[in-house]
Amino acid sequence: MIRINKYIASRHGCSRREADRLIAAGKVRVNGEVTEEMGLQVDPDKDDVEVEGYKEVTKDKMYFAFYKPEGVLTAYGEGQGGKKTLDNWPRLARYKLPYSGRLDYDSEGLIILTNDGDLILRLQRAEFKVEKEYHVTTTKELPKGAEEEMRRGLKTEEAEYRPCRAKRTGERRYRVVLTEGKKRQVRMMFRHFGVRVISLKRVRIGPVDLEGLEPGKWRELKDYETEELIRCTE
Repeated sequence: MIRINKYIASRHGCSRREADRLIAAGKVRVNGEVTEEMGLQVDPDKDDVEVEGYKEVTKDKMYFAFYKPEGVLTAYGEGQGGKKTLDNWPRLARYKLPYSGRLDYDSEGLIILTNDGDLILRLQRAEFKVEKEYHVTTTKELPKGAEEEMRRGLKTEEAEYRPCRAKRTGERRYRVVLTEGKKRQVRMMFRHFGVRVISLKRVRIGPVDLEGLEPGKWRELKDYETEELIRCTE
């Protein structure tokens, strides 16, 4: 048995707070009945949990890599102001798989989608130290010592960030590897040094990269990728 907000968070790619909001708004059904009971315990193998009209269509585990283009919200449903969301891709809209690796509207790159709830939770927790690699273009160069400061761990007015690897790869270009994923983290770290990020692409999550993908395309993970992805979170 599992608390319903934890179940929704793991299966539908949202926070527990957001899950509580959905429950309170009457958008969650358990075995066909609307529930507003926050502490309800559900059995994933026996209970049918429906969120905003979506019910899982399969018990089999599914693993996908998706190249989110710039100018797309990492969310399902109708985007505010007519913005594109994951629902603009019929296959993603059909399954509405939870995702790990939310990217902001102006960023592009790799997102992992899977109905493996345990894996989603592990990918989102910093203590498992799953690497996320980004290619970054900026308005100007980082000041001297900034890369080393990020490698030691960085404390800004907004947040405290764990040590990461940052390396200049060209004129106003950087490679950044994180093991956590706080909101707009790369952009906020660079902003701390007075540098604005003008393009950001995530090229890798753990052992999975953008191989064979163009913006807006998706592929099913190969068996060895799935095995390595699960192994790196153990």
